[in-house]
Amino acid sequence: MSMHPQELEPIPEQTRLIALACFPKKSLIMRLRDELGAIYHDETYRHLFAKRGRGAQSPWRLVLITIMQALEGLTDRQAAEAVRGRIDWKYALSLALADPGFDYSVLSEFRQRLLEQDVQALVLEPLLQLCRERGWVLAGGTQRTDSTHVLAAVRSLSSLESVGEALRATLNELAEVAPDWLLSVVDLDWFDRYVHRVELARLPKGEAARRALKEQLGQDGWRLLQAVQRVGTPGEVAQLESVKHLTTIWGQHYEVCEGRAQWRDGPAVSNGERLVSPYDVDARSSRKRETEWLGYKVHLTETCPAAEEVRPRLIVQVQTTAATVQDVEVTAPILADVRQRELAPERWMADSAYQSGELLVQERARGTELAGPVSGSTSWQNQAQQGYAVQDFALDWHTQQATCPQGHCAVGWRTVEDKRGKETVVIRFASADCRECPVRADCTHTQQGGRRLTVLPLASQQALEARRREQVTPEFQRDYAVRAGIEATLSQGVRAMGLRRSRYRGESKTHLQHVCVAVAINLVRLDTFVQRLHQGKAVHTPKRTTPFERLRERLAA
Repeated sequence: MSMHPQELEPIPEQTRLIALACFPKKSLIMRLRDELGAIYHDETYRHLFAKRGRGAQSPWRLVLITIMQALEGLTDRQAAEAVRGRIDWKYALSLALADPGFDYSVLSEFRQRLLEQDVQALVLEPLLQLCRERGWVLAGGTQRTDSTHVLAAVRSLSSLESVGEALRATLNELAEVAPDWLLSVVDLDWFDRYVHRVELARLPKGEAARRALKEQLGQDGWRLLQAVQRVGTPGEVAQLESVKHLTTIWGQHYEVCEGRAQWRDGPAVSNGERLVSPYDVDARSSRKRETEWLGYKVHLTETCPAAEEVRPRLIVQVQTTAATVQDVEVTAPILADVRQRELAPERWMADSAYQSGELLVQERARGTELAGPVSGSTSWQNQAQQGYAVQDFALDWHTQQATCPQGHCAVGWRTVEDKRGKETVVIRFASADCRECPVRADCTHTQQGGRRLTVLPLASQQALEARRREQVTPEFQRDYAVRAGIEATLSQGVRAMGLRRSRYRGESKTHLQHVCVAVAINLVRLDTFVQRLHQGKAVHTPKRTTPFERLRERLAA
């Protein structure tokens, strides 16, 4: 399929007249077309298409349709029907009234082209570039970030169900690719056992019956995997993705002992690596407080102009991760991305999950102040508000010496790497000094050895302690209250555009959906911003208040 770049075509006169007759005040997408003009250009997407072949639909139209699809929560079929039948869409897309549109599969093909080249950013970046040219987005200032959970487009399965469903998925794919070979491997009772989805079966409740089912699934999976490795097996069989997924999931829950598959007491891998569904191998199972989900996380970063600045609040960065990735792990990638695109903020506001002493130092050196609270110490002394915590010890970083509140000096000071590869300083006190100490119960609960302190390197530790002192002041809390505005952005994405439910399988496809949602939110905000400018009103919508709340404000005045 080939593509010959074209400039933005003018709106056909008949389309314009009828659209304005039907929408005297214009719809949102009509107003955006008139105000913003050409956001996307065919030349930007030229490298996605071949130089020869059947002509493709204009990429600028396909991008815009994909965003409007996210804006209104439409399926591909519904979006294709809207192109054919809605006059305001034809107006925005510069289409004649008689234009027949295209088959809905064109949209999924175009998304796949974006994914194959890993250029999801080409959906958001052109809009931000237009806003930069108009002075609506600038480097510096304040930005804020937060995340929410995203449900994968697959069922959440138990360990037993995931093994059975992985086996069933493999059998279904093998039945298409190598049916004759598969018939030589399976028994007839496998058809009764794996024709229907495993979660639809009534799983046994008795312990003995469940143990027998685990053994049966393990033996069947082991038999199939052994058959795949035999000499004479068709070469394409071992290369199937479902076979690889079955190998991984089966190995997580089973081990071979004396030629038989035995169920493990627990998964052989960490939760962050454990495959839960054979249909979406990127989705992970996670939990945050009372919320448990299978899927992903999405992190949105938006500008936060001051009240006196005539600029809209716009999303400038979107990050999609597996559900098990901690927020602090994406702080550096988020800021590196906005910095690369020359949109780095002077102040970046996020909650304590995104902060660490090391990041406070690193990002300050790069020109960005992390303006958010840090987590408190997890030591039992700080939790109980009694005993001797780290801050009660005198640390001399120059001589690498520490002195406890009772005057004893440390006998060890060394720098090590923790499980995440981060540098920490471990300080050790002598067992003899701690054993006879009269306040030992207020210092350590260890039964053997002396007190140990684990701190960060000097700059990180000092930044962490300074922030802990600062974040309890009224001035810090008043300034940090601005961060709460990102909650409204997440709410808009969740309630109006399905941000919390993935429509596709796989992290890359889910990320493209999130980018489209972010652009759709930006377009809604730009529409409101431009209208308020034309009307001479404040560019930032005032906070909504209830009549009862306004009554209280009148009494206070």
